[in-house]
Amino acid sequence: MEFYKLLLTSVVINVTGNILLKKGVISFGGISSDKSQLIYGIAKAAVNPFILTGLALYSMSFVIWLRVLTFNDLSKSYPIFASMVFLLTTIGSIRFLNESVSSTRIFGIIIMLIGIFIVARS
Repeated sequence: MEFYKLLLTSVVINVTGNILLKKGVISFGGISSDKSQLIYGIAKAAVNPFILTGLALYSMSFVIWLRVLTFNDLSKSYPIFASMVFLLTTIGSIRFLNESVSSTRIFGIIIMLIGIFIVARS
């Protein structure tokens, strides 16, 4: 049970961090592919509160993930982690970033959830 608590905690913190990173990028217009604007974009990101909070949460998720890997098989942990991150990131993107999701993507998520169930039971 501890495995699932740690894994879910890592997932939720990871997803929250990613959503905040996206909100941060949106808030200052992103980082340009134009090399002359690259330093300017990085500087804006470095002081953006959404980016800073997102990075902190992402780092916390990473530390918890290391704890999960300390006592559990990667072949079991990672499929569950990746699928749950994908699912919750999609839900969070719809809810907090107003992104639209196609029915094909929803069908794919359902297939992944079936896979999670199979992996988690083995």
